[in-house]
Amino acid sequence: MSIQAMTWAFSLQQLDPHKKIVLLSLADNANDEGYCWPSMDTIAKKSSMSKSTARRHIKSLETLGLLTKNIRVKTNGANGTNYFLLHVGAKPKEPESGKEPLTPKTEQNEGCQIEPPTTIGVPPSDTPITEGVSKLCKGEGVRAVTPKPSIESPITTTTTSAREENDPALEIFNRGEPPPKKNPVAKSMTDDWEPDWPLLEAKLLRAGISKQFASEQRDEFVLYWVGEGKQHPSWDAKFFNHLRHQYRRCQAQQTRENQLQHALNEKNNTRVNMINHEKHTMEVSYAQRTAATSENDSFRQRLEDTDW
Repeated sequence: MSIQAMTWAFSLQQLDPHKKIVLLSLADNANDEGYCWPSMDTIAKKSSMSKSTARRHIKSLETLGLLTKNIRVKTNGANGTNYFLLHVGAKPKEPESGKEPLTPKTEQNEGCQIEPPTTIGVPPSDTPITEGVSKLCKGEGVRAVTPKPSIESPITTTTTSAREENDPALEIFNRGEPPPKKNPVAKSMTDDWEPDWPLLEAKLLRAGISKQFASEQRDEFVLYWVGEGKQHPSWDAKFFNHLRHQYRRCQAQQTRENQLQHALNEKNNTRVNMINHEKHTMEVSYAQRTAATSENDSFRQRLEDTDW
């Protein structure tokens, strides 16, 4: 915030209050050189007005020579954020003939100005009229007055035919409501029921389910719901939900079977290794005993052959 810019903005006594609050909002974000780059949302929020109104006052301040608006250009050629240079110490220029005065006589509720109601030929009433409220709101039958169009939102007149005025779809569109949904008719399951395979195959492809799995589940699905005798508005959707549920169950079961098979294989490998180790130990022990026996026999034979 620049104290010099704020002091200068406060000193402009002849400036319109709405333009002055916008200028003060810019000065609140300016540095000592007078540069600032707040967004339009920030300016509108600080000024307590809409962005379009704040943008219009900024243009008026630029016309009066109190600031300069510049547009940053990005490296790719697109427009970036705006930045402003406040001409601190400058005095507002006198508006040209036909331009907006610095201090308009009345400027209430910008963008929503209403002409005073016409009272020609209408008898006077004792009901007090609040300022800014037409007599039509009091129930006196005064002719309604069309609001004066503002600069931000020009009024465009369109004509519609009688058919379009009575069209319920057009009324729903004007109200911004979604069109009403038609409730499908519930049907019972039959033995010859077949799903819409082209549509179902597209859904199965996205879900990662094979068509063979769906074909295997079809007979069980039909047999169960024929026995139940219930009705449903969309058996295709119910069948697809059934396939997703069953496919998850099959995958979980397959995972458990794979884990069990892996554990059994590990256990069998351990037992085989133990048996091989015991076999090797027995063979080594037998070889040692055989060698010892052979040595003893040879020694005994040498003793017998020796002539003492």
